[in-house]
Amino acid sequence: MKNLIISLAAASVLFVIGCQENSITDPIANEPVDKVQSGTPDTYFHGIIPLEGALRDPYPVGNSFYRITGQIEFDFRMFYMDPIPPAPQRYASLHFETNADLQYFCTVCPFSEEDELAGFIADVSEDYVPLGGNYVSLLEKTFTIQGREDGMVLKVRFLVTYDYVELSAMWLALPNANVVATEK
Repeated sequence: MKNLIISLAAASVLFVIGCQENSITDPIANEPVDKVQSGTPDTYFHGIIPLEGALRDPYPVGNSFYRITGQIEFDFRMFYMDPIPPAPQRYASLHFETNADLQYFCTVCPFSEEDELAGFIADVSEDYVPLGGNYVSLLEKTFTIQGREDGMVLKVRFLVTYDYVELSAMWLALPNANVVATEK
């Protein structure tokens, strides 16, 4: 009878020990635990880029320019395409709301009423830019200038990284013309 009680006690002790979690596989308490979940946005911010300056007239007329005034309001959201290390792939979703006016001015021409408003831009768009490593991605956009019959467009170049969106260059262009960018 004594052996039966000792055997039951030993079996119950072994059962209790076997049901406990294995402490060898538990994380060490002083190591940080990475709780990044894939599929959730990593970064989000909102910003405004002013559109101010003088742009060269794309027509071959000397000393004529367009003055642009306005802004681009944007929302930046970064997502993981493949969050698995060693090289997670990310992309940025950029939502742009653009409003700007163009005014023609010529330094050697007499002022005319047509110089007041040469066109305007009112545009909403969404773009996706791949981001990887520690480099800058380029995004080039074309905005149609409303109120013009010649098809003139505003072209802009953005620098996009993990933590900022910057206007790098903007210039006016005509259809089927290669015009050099005017650095900001």
